[in-house]
Amino acid sequence: MSNEKGFPPAVIIGMEENGLGVARPLARLNIPCVGFATPWRNPACRTNACRVIHATSWEKEAVIDDLSRMGQTLGQKAPILITKDEPVLWISEAREELSRYFHINLPDQETVNLLMDKQQFTRLALEEGWPLPLTWFICSRAELISHLSEIVYPCILKPAVKNSVFRQKSPRKAFKIFSTEELLRVYDMVAQWEEEVVIQEWIEGGDERVAYCLTYYDRQSKPLALFAGRKLRQWPIECGNTAIAAPAPRPWAEKIIDLTDTIFRKVGYRGLGSIEYKMRANSDEPVIMEPTVGRTNYQNEIAVLNGQNIPAIAYWDTLDNKYFPTYSTLVRCKLIDGSAERKAAWQYYRSGRLTLAQWLKDRQGHKAYMRLRRDDPGPFVAAMYLKLRRFAGKAVRHVLGLA
Repeated sequence: MSNEKGFPPAVIIGMEENGLGVARPLARLNIPCVGFATPWRNPACRTNACRVIHATSWEKEAVIDDLSRMGQTLGQKAPILITKDEPVLWISEAREELSRYFHINLPDQETVNLLMDKQQFTRLALEEGWPLPLTWFICSRAELISHLSEIVYPCILKPAVKNSVFRQKSPRKAFKIFSTEELLRVYDMVAQWEEEVVIQEWIEGGDERVAYCLTYYDRQSKPLALFAGRKLRQWPIECGNTAIAAPAPRPWAEKIIDLTDTIFRKVGYRGLGSIEYKMRANSDEPVIMEPTVGRTNYQNEIAVLNGQNIPAIAYWDTLDNKYFPTYSTLVRCKLIDGSAERKAAWQYYRSGRLTLAQWLKDRQGHKAYMRLRRDDPGPFVAAMYLKLRRFAGKAVRHVLGLA
Protein backbone atom coordinates (compact mmCIF):
# COMPACT_ATOMS: atom_id res chain seq x y z
CA MET A 1 0.00 0.00 0.00
CA SER A 2 1.42 3.39 -1.02
CA ASN A 3 0.33 6.61 -2.68
CA GLU A 4 0.85 7.53 -6.31
CA LYS A 5 4.37 8.78 -5.55
CA GLY A 6 5.35 5.46 -4.00
CA PHE A 7 5.53 6.63 -0.38
CA PRO A 8 4.76 3.92 2.21
CA PRO A 9 1.78 4.19 4.56
CA ALA A 10 2.03 5.63 8.04
CA VAL A 11 1.10 2.88 10.51
CA ILE A 12 -0.84 4.50 13.35
CA ILE A 13 -0.80 2.42 16.54
CA GLY A 14 -4.07 3.04 18.38
CA MET A 15 -7.19 4.26 16.57
CA GLU A 16 -9.17 6.28 19.06
CA GLU A 17 -9.67 10.07 19.17
CA ASN A 18 -5.91 10.45 19.46
CA GLY A 19 -5.45 8.33 16.34
CA LEU A 20 -8.00 10.44 14.46
CA GLY A 21 -5.82 13.46 15.20
CA VAL A 22 -2.97 11.69 13.38
CA ALA A 23 -4.83 10.05 10.47
CA ARG A 24 -6.82 13.09 9.35
CA PRO A 25 -3.85 15.49 9.02
CA LEU A 26 -1.93 12.86 7.05
CA ALA A 27 -4.88 12.04 4.80
CA ARG A 28 -5.25 15.72 3.90
CA LEU A 29 -1.76 15.54 2.44
CA ASN A 30 -2.60 12.31 0.57
CA ILE A 31 -0.27 10.33 2.81
CA PRO A 32 -1.61 6.74 2.99
CA CYS A 33 -2.38 5.47 6.50
CA VAL A 34 -3.13 2.17 8.20
CA GLY A 35 -4.72 2.35 11.63
CA PHE A 36 -3.74 -0.52 13.94
CA ALA A 37 -6.51 -0.65 16.55
CA THR A 38 -7.33 -2.56 19.71
CA PRO A 39 -9.61 -5.64 19.34
CA TRP A 40 -12.55 -3.75 20.83
CA ARG A 41 -14.39 -1.35 18.54
CA ASN A 42 -14.12 2.42 18.92
CA PRO A 43 -16.15 4.97 16.92
CA ALA A 44 -12.88 6.46 15.62
CA CYS A 45 -12.36 3.26 13.62
CA ARG A 46 -15.18 4.36 11.32
CA THR A 47 -12.98 7.10 9.85
CA ASN A 48 -12.43 7.37 6.11
CA ALA A 49 -8.95 8.81 6.68
CA CYS A 50 -7.28 5.39 6.84
CA ARG A 51 -7.77 1.66 6.56
CA VAL A 52 -8.19 0.10 10.04
CA ILE A 53 -6.83 -3.30 11.10
CA HIS A 54 -7.71 -4.71 14.53
CA ALA A 55 -5.15 -6.48 16.72
CA THR A 56 -5.88 -10.09 17.59
CA SER A 57 -5.15 -9.24 21.25
CA TRP A 58 -3.91 -6.17 23.08
CA GLU A 59 -0.93 -7.95 24.65
CA LYS A 60 2.72 -7.42 23.79
CA GLU A 61 3.38 -10.74 22.04
CA ALA A 62 0.20 -10.56 19.98
CA VAL A 63 0.74 -6.93 18.97
CA ILE A 64 4.36 -7.54 17.91
CA ASP A 65 3.34 -10.67 15.96
CA ASP A 66 0.48 -8.80 14.25
CA LEU A 67 2.79 -5.92 13.31
CA SER A 68 5.43 -8.30 11.96
CA ARG A 69 2.84 -10.01 9.77
CA MET A 70 1.56 -6.65 8.60
CA GLY A 71 5.09 -5.49 7.83
CA GLN A 72 5.68 -8.48 5.58
CA THR A 73 2.72 -7.44 3.40
CA LEU A 74 3.60 -3.73 2.95
CA GLY A 75 6.32 -4.15 0.33
CA GLN A 76 8.48 -1.39 1.86
CA LYS A 77 9.39 -0.11 5.32
CA ALA A 78 6.70 2.13 6.79
CA PRO A 79 6.88 4.78 9.55
CA ILE A 80 5.23 3.87 12.84
CA LEU A 81 3.39 6.63 14.76
CA ILE A 82 2.16 5.61 18.23
CA THR A 83 -0.83 7.08 20.11
CA LYS A 84 -1.03 4.88 23.26
CA ASP A 85 1.29 4.28 26.23
CA GLU A 86 1.64 0.49 26.33
CA PRO A 87 2.65 0.05 22.67
CA VAL A 88 5.49 2.54 23.24
CA LEU A 89 7.10 0.06 25.65
CA TRP A 90 6.27 -2.99 23.51
CA ILE A 91 7.58 -1.49 20.29
CA SER A 92 10.62 0.02 21.96
CA GLU A 93 11.60 -3.36 23.41
CA ALA A 94 10.99 -5.11 20.07
CA ARG A 95 12.46 -2.37 17.87
CA GLU A 96 15.28 -4.56 16.54
CA GLU A 97 12.80 -7.17 15.29
CA LEU A 98 10.31 -4.61 13.95
CA SER A 99 12.94 -2.42 12.28
CA ARG A 100 13.08 -4.98 9.46
CA TYR A 101 9.64 -3.79 8.40
CA PHE A 102 9.19 -0.33 9.91
CA HIS A 103 10.90 3.02 10.41
CA ILE A 104 10.85 3.67 14.15
CA ASN A 105 12.01 6.94 15.70
CA LEU A 106 11.84 6.52 19.47
CA PRO A 107 14.19 7.57 22.26
CA ASP A 108 16.68 4.85 23.14
CA GLN A 109 15.46 2.22 25.59
CA GLU A 110 17.20 3.82 28.57
CA THR A 111 15.49 7.17 27.88
CA VAL A 112 12.10 5.52 27.37
CA ASN A 113 12.47 3.80 30.75
CA LEU A 114 13.68 7.00 32.41
CA LEU A 115 10.78 9.14 31.23
CA MET A 116 8.06 6.50 31.69
CA ASP A 117 9.26 5.64 35.19
CA LYS A 118 7.91 8.53 37.25
CA GLN A 119 10.34 7.78 40.10
CA GLN A 120 13.43 7.90 37.85
CA PHE A 121 12.21 11.06 36.14
CA THR A 122 11.52 12.76 39.48
CA ARG A 123 15.06 12.01 40.68
CA LEU A 124 16.48 13.54 37.50
CA ALA A 125 14.21 16.60 37.78
CA LEU A 126 15.30 17.19 41.37
CA GLU A 127 18.98 16.90 40.37
CA GLU A 128 18.45 19.40 37.54
CA GLY A 129 16.30 21.80 39.56
CA TRP A 130 13.27 21.47 37.29
CA PRO A 131 9.96 22.55 38.91
CA LEU A 132 7.95 19.65 40.38
CA PRO A 133 5.04 19.28 42.82
CA LEU A 134 5.62 17.40 46.08
CA THR A 135 5.50 13.73 45.08
CA TRP A 136 5.16 10.35 46.80
CA PHE A 137 5.65 6.97 45.07
CA ILE A 138 3.53 4.17 46.52
CA CYS A 139 3.98 0.47 45.74
CA SER A 140 1.56 -1.07 48.25
CA ARG A 141 -1.16 -0.24 50.77
CA ALA A 142 1.29 -0.77 53.61
CA GLU A 143 3.67 1.79 52.07
CA LEU A 144 0.80 4.24 51.61
CA ILE A 145 -0.12 3.95 55.29
CA SER A 146 3.51 4.65 56.27
CA HIS A 147 3.41 7.96 54.34
CA LEU A 148 -0.01 9.21 55.46
CA SER A 149 1.42 11.71 57.95
CA GLU A 150 3.46 13.41 55.18
CA ILE A 151 0.82 13.74 52.46
CA VAL A 152 -0.81 17.15 52.04
CA TYR A 153 -4.39 17.74 50.89
CA PRO A 154 -5.81 18.19 48.38
CA CYS A 155 -3.59 15.84 46.38
CA ILE A 156 -3.74 13.90 43.13
CA LEU A 157 -3.51 10.10 42.87
CA LYS A 158 -2.76 8.42 39.55
CA PRO A 159 -1.32 5.04 38.54
CA ALA A 160 2.40 4.79 37.92
CA VAL A 161 1.56 3.29 34.49
CA LYS A 162 -1.90 3.49 32.94
CA ASN A 163 -2.21 -0.11 31.79
CA SER A 164 -5.06 -1.28 29.54
CA VAL A 165 -7.06 -2.74 32.44
CA PHE A 166 -6.92 0.58 34.30
CA ARG A 167 -7.98 2.45 31.15
CA GLN A 168 -10.97 0.14 30.69
CA LYS A 169 -12.12 -0.06 34.32
CA SER A 170 -11.25 3.25 35.98
CA PRO A 171 -13.86 6.04 35.99
CA ARG A 172 -11.08 8.60 35.48
CA LYS A 173 -7.36 8.77 34.73
CA ALA A 174 -6.47 10.58 38.00
CA PHE A 175 -8.25 11.41 41.25
CA LYS A 176 -8.34 14.59 43.32
CA ILE A 177 -8.28 13.59 47.01
CA PHE A 178 -9.35 15.71 50.01
CA SER A 179 -8.82 13.44 53.04
CA THR A 180 -7.00 10.41 54.38
CA GLU A 181 -10.17 8.32 54.33
CA GLU A 182 -10.81 9.18 50.70
CA LEU A 183 -7.17 8.49 49.80
CA LEU A 184 -7.31 4.98 51.25
CA ARG A 185 -10.65 4.26 49.59
CA VAL A 186 -9.49 5.44 46.15
CA TYR A 187 -6.17 3.61 46.46
CA ASP A 188 -7.98 0.34 47.22
CA MET A 189 -10.06 0.80 44.07
CA VAL A 190 -7.10 1.69 41.80
CA ALA A 191 -4.92 -1.09 43.28
CA GLN A 192 -7.32 -3.66 41.78
CA TRP A 193 -5.88 -2.69 38.39
CA GLU A 194 -2.50 -1.08 39.21
CA GLU A 195 -0.93 -1.34 42.67
CA GLU A 196 1.86 1.18 42.05
CA VAL A 197 0.62 4.78 42.17
CA VAL A 198 1.95 8.32 42.30
CA ILE A 199 0.56 10.91 44.71
CA GLN A 200 1.28 14.60 44.11
CA GLU A 201 0.36 17.85 45.78
CA TRP A 202 -2.48 19.71 44.10
CA ILE A 203 -1.31 22.86 42.33
CA GLU A 204 -4.02 25.47 42.84
CA GLY A 205 -6.03 26.56 39.83
CA GLY A 206 -8.64 25.11 37.51
CA ASP A 207 -8.42 23.22 34.24
CA GLU A 208 -7.67 26.46 32.40
CA ARG A 209 -4.22 26.54 34.04
CA VAL A 210 -3.17 23.17 32.57
CA ALA A 211 -0.71 23.64 29.70
CA TYR A 212 1.41 21.38 27.53
CA CYS A 213 4.11 21.36 24.86
CA LEU A 214 3.67 18.98 21.91
CA THR A 215 6.93 18.08 20.17
CA TYR A 216 8.77 16.11 17.55
CA TYR A 217 12.57 15.60 17.68
CA ASP A 218 14.62 14.10 14.86
CA ARG A 219 17.24 11.36 15.27
CA GLN A 220 19.90 13.96 16.15
CA SER A 221 17.66 15.26 18.98
CA LYS A 222 16.90 18.45 17.09
CA PRO A 223 13.37 19.82 17.63
CA LEU A 224 11.42 20.03 14.37
CA ALA A 225 8.16 20.98 16.14
CA LEU A 226 7.41 22.65 19.48
CA PHE A 227 3.81 23.72 20.06
CA ALA A 228 2.54 25.19 23.35
CA GLY A 229 -1.14 24.77 24.15
CA ARG A 230 -3.50 24.96 27.08
CA LYS A 231 -6.64 23.24 28.27
CA LEU A 232 -9.75 25.27 29.03
CA ARG A 233 -11.69 22.36 30.48
CA GLN A 234 -11.17 18.64 31.12
CA TRP A 235 -13.55 15.75 31.64
CA PRO A 236 -13.79 14.59 34.31
CA ILE A 237 -13.04 18.09 35.54
CA GLU A 238 -9.63 18.74 37.13
CA CYS A 239 -8.31 15.20 36.54
CA GLY A 240 -9.42 14.12 33.09
CA ASN A 241 -8.75 14.27 29.37
CA THR A 242 -8.95 17.45 27.34
CA ALA A 243 -12.50 18.67 26.70
CA ILE A 244 -11.53 21.95 25.02
CA ALA A 245 -8.00 23.05 24.09
CA ALA A 246 -6.49 26.22 22.66
CA PRO A 247 -3.05 27.64 21.88
CA ALA A 248 -1.24 28.81 25.01
CA PRO A 249 -0.98 32.56 25.76
CA ARG A 250 2.32 33.96 24.52
CA PRO A 251 3.85 34.54 28.02
CA TRP A 252 3.09 30.91 28.90
CA ALA A 253 4.29 29.56 25.56
CA GLU A 254 7.80 30.94 25.88
CA LYS A 255 8.29 29.41 29.33
CA ILE A 256 6.75 26.07 28.39
CA ILE A 257 8.73 25.67 25.17
CA ASP A 258 12.03 26.65 26.81
CA LEU A 259 11.58 24.22 29.70
CA THR A 260 10.41 21.37 27.46
CA ASP A 261 13.38 21.82 25.13
CA THR A 262 15.75 21.94 28.12
CA ILE A 263 14.37 18.65 29.45
CA PHE A 264 14.29 16.80 26.13
CA ARG A 265 17.74 17.96 25.06
CA LYS A 266 19.14 16.84 28.43
CA VAL A 267 17.93 13.27 27.86
CA GLY A 268 18.74 13.16 24.14
CA TYR A 269 15.09 12.87 23.16
CA ARG A 270 13.95 11.54 19.77
CA GLY A 271 10.53 11.18 18.17
CA LEU A 272 7.05 12.25 19.23
CA GLY A 273 6.43 13.40 22.79
CA SER A 274 5.07 16.09 25.06
CA ILE A 275 5.16 17.43 28.62
CA GLU A 276 2.12 18.58 30.60
CA TYR A 277 2.36 21.43 33.11
CA LYS A 278 0.24 23.28 35.65
CA MET A 279 0.83 27.04 35.68
CA ARG A 280 1.06 28.42 39.23
CA ALA A 281 -1.71 30.92 39.88
CA ASN A 282 0.47 33.51 41.61
CA SER A 283 3.41 33.55 39.19
CA ASP A 284 2.44 31.84 35.89
CA GLU A 285 5.46 29.58 36.37
CA PRO A 286 5.11 26.04 34.93
CA VAL A 287 5.19 23.01 37.22
CA ILE A 288 5.86 19.64 35.56
CA MET A 289 2.94 17.23 35.78
CA GLU A 290 4.23 14.42 33.54
CA PRO A 291 5.98 13.69 30.25
CA THR A 292 4.29 11.73 27.47
CA VAL A 293 6.89 9.51 25.81
CA GLY A 294 7.12 8.20 22.26
CA ARG A 295 3.57 9.00 21.22
CA THR A 296 1.12 11.73 20.35
CA ASN A 297 -1.08 13.33 23.01
CA TYR A 298 -4.88 13.13 23.28
CA GLN A 299 -5.26 16.72 22.03
CA ASN A 300 -2.41 16.45 19.49
CA GLU A 301 -4.49 17.83 16.58
CA ILE A 302 -4.58 21.28 18.21
CA ALA A 303 -1.05 21.83 16.87
CA VAL A 304 -2.14 20.86 13.35
CA LEU A 305 -5.09 23.23 13.46
CA ASN A 306 -2.74 26.06 14.42
CA GLY A 307 -0.04 25.56 11.82
CA GLN A 308 2.23 22.71 12.99
CA ASN A 309 1.33 19.43 11.30
CA ILE A 310 3.33 17.30 13.71
CA PRO A 311 2.16 13.91 12.34
CA ALA A 312 3.29 14.93 8.83
CA ILE A 313 6.61 16.26 10.14
CA ALA A 314 7.16 12.96 11.97
CA TYR A 315 6.22 10.95 8.87
CA TRP A 316 8.55 12.78 6.47
CA ASP A 317 11.44 12.95 8.92
CA THR A 318 11.18 9.26 9.76
CA LEU A 319 11.58 8.61 6.02
CA ASP A 320 14.62 10.94 5.99
CA ASN A 321 12.72 13.22 3.62
CA LYS A 322 13.34 16.84 4.62
CA TYR A 323 10.42 18.20 2.61
CA PHE A 324 7.57 18.85 5.04
CA PRO A 325 4.51 19.91 3.01
CA THR A 326 1.58 21.31 4.97
CA TYR A 327 -1.73 22.98 4.23
CA SER A 328 -3.32 26.28 5.17
CA THR A 329 -4.58 26.35 8.75
CA LEU A 330 -6.85 28.44 10.92
CA VAL A 331 -4.84 30.54 13.34
CA ARG A 332 -5.91 30.47 17.01
CA CYS A 333 -8.24 27.54 16.42
CA LYS A 334 -9.70 25.58 19.36
CA LEU A 335 -10.16 21.81 19.53
CA ILE A 336 -13.28 20.47 21.25
CA ASP A 337 -14.36 17.03 22.43
CA GLY A 338 -18.07 17.85 22.12
CA SER A 339 -19.76 15.51 24.61
CA ALA A 340 -16.97 15.80 27.18
CA GLU A 341 -16.98 19.60 26.94
CA ARG A 342 -20.73 19.78 27.51
CA LYS A 343 -20.50 17.56 30.58
CA ALA A 344 -17.56 19.51 31.98
CA ALA A 345 -19.23 22.87 31.36
CA TRP A 346 -22.45 21.70 33.00
CA GLN A 347 -20.61 20.50 36.12
CA TYR A 348 -18.66 23.75 36.36
CA TYR A 349 -21.90 25.73 35.87
CA ARG A 350 -23.77 23.80 38.57
CA SER A 351 -20.94 24.40 41.04
CA GLY A 352 -20.98 28.15 40.31
CA ARG A 353 -17.53 28.12 38.69
CA LEU A 354 -18.62 28.88 35.11
CA THR A 355 -21.04 31.48 33.80
CA LEU A 356 -22.92 31.33 30.53
CA ALA A 357 -20.98 34.37 29.32
CA GLN A 358 -17.64 32.67 30.04
CA TRP A 359 -18.76 29.45 28.35
CA LEU A 360 -19.75 31.35 25.21
CA LYS A 361 -16.43 33.22 25.27
CA ASP A 362 -14.48 29.95 25.58
CA ARG A 363 -16.23 28.54 22.51
CA GLN A 364 -16.15 31.61 20.28
CA GLY A 365 -13.83 31.95 17.31
CA HIS A 366 -12.48 29.22 15.03
CA LYS A 367 -12.99 25.70 16.36
CA ALA A 368 -12.92 22.07 15.28
CA TYR A 369 -14.41 18.98 16.90
CA MET A 370 -12.46 15.81 17.63
CA ARG A 371 -15.11 13.51 16.14
CA LEU A 372 -17.45 15.60 14.02
CA ARG A 373 -15.99 16.58 10.63
CA ARG A 374 -17.95 17.31 7.47
CA ASP A 375 -15.47 15.37 5.31
CA ASP A 376 -15.23 12.43 7.77
CA PRO A 377 -18.61 11.90 9.50
CA GLY A 378 -18.16 8.19 10.31
CA PRO A 379 -16.70 8.52 13.85
CA PHE A 380 -19.43 10.96 14.95
CA VAL A 381 -22.23 8.83 13.48
CA ALA A 382 -20.80 5.69 15.13
CA ALA A 383 -20.54 7.46 18.50
CA MET A 384 -24.16 8.64 18.28
CA TYR A 385 -25.28 5.12 17.36
CA LEU A 386 -23.55 3.67 20.43
CA LYS A 387 -25.13 6.29 22.69
CA LEU A 388 -28.58 5.56 21.30
CA ARG A 389 -28.06 1.82 21.84
CA ARG A 390 -27.03 2.40 25.46
CA PHE A 391 -30.00 4.71 26.03
CA ALA A 392 -32.41 2.20 24.49
CA GLY A 393 -30.93 -0.60 26.57
CA LYS A 394 -31.38 1.38 29.79
CA ALA A 395 -34.96 2.25 28.83
CA VAL A 396 -35.83 -1.39 28.18
CA ARG A 397 -34.28 -2.51 31.46
CA HIS A 398 -36.21 0.21 33.29
CA VAL A 399 -39.52 -0.84 31.71
CA LEU A 400 -38.84 -4.49 32.57
CA GLY A 401 -37.89 -3.56 36.11
CA LEU A 402 -34.32 -4.77 35.67
CA ALA A 403 -32.62 -1.41 36.21
